[in-house]
Amino acid sequence: MMTKTIVIAVDNSTACLKAVDYVKDHFPIGYRYNLVHVLHRPLLGRSPSPEKIAETEEFMNNIFMPAAISAAEPVEVFSTMLECEPDGKFAVGRAICEYLDKIPADSVVLMKKHRSIVEKVFQGSVTAYCAAHSHVTVIIVAP
Repeated sequence: MMTKTIVIAVDNSTACLKAVDYVKDHFPIGYRYNLVHVLHRPLLGRSPSPEKIAETEEFMNNIFMPAAISAAEPVEVFSTMLECEPDGKFAVGRAICEYLDKIPADSVVLMKKHRSIVEKVFQGSVTAYCAAHSHVTVIIVAP
């Protein structure tokens, strides 16, 4: 049986556990789970602070990895941290889509967030950007 890869985009919030649970419930056998977190660079060309990287690694390793590994069937789970430039409201979505272009992913799962119209205008929507620009199937999980 060929193993397929599902990318699960997460941030440093436990709300994204719902996306992990969705994947475990709907894709339990024959899939590899790739947890992806995008960190904003504070300045163009600069990496995030070591503290921010450590905080994100700790969150991924202590919250998301155990949740994904707890699938009913044994699955391969790995995590990836990406960085994006602070160059606009679509930077996170662009970083995810560029990553999807480089790996053999079959789909990406994103968590929809409840935000105001003002937040959407100024911050953009990762789910909308990925749905419009991704070459793989985009699955959006409602909160």
